Amino acid sequence: MFTQLISLDDAQLSLLPPQSLLFLHTPLCGTCQVARRMLEVIVAMRSDIPLFEADANFVPATLHAWQIASVPALVYLVHGQVEAVQYAFSGVAELADRIARFLDGHADI
Repeated sequence: MFTQLISLDDAQLSLLPPQSLLFLHTPLCGTCQVARRMLEVIVAMRSDIPLFEADANFVPATLHAWQIASVPALVYLVHGQVEAVQYAFSGVAELADRIARFLDGHADI
């Protein structure tokens, strides 16, 4: 379901699919757990989602470089570069729609 990434260096990011999603979280974050459940539901509906995860505690340099303000964060990556960052997870339907638009190549994510 989620592929765990230990490092988010350029070499690791270059190995990701052209369009990827990166879920940034921390283990004790309750909101992160709710967001994870939403993502699990979406992946159960659409198994082709290239979804990766990283514990924010282990990638502080990347968080700083990408200006990640808080967790949970869903980072939309295109060729390893940040296209957009989503902090609000208002519901499964909205999240699924946004992910589908991103994976289908629509610019309005």
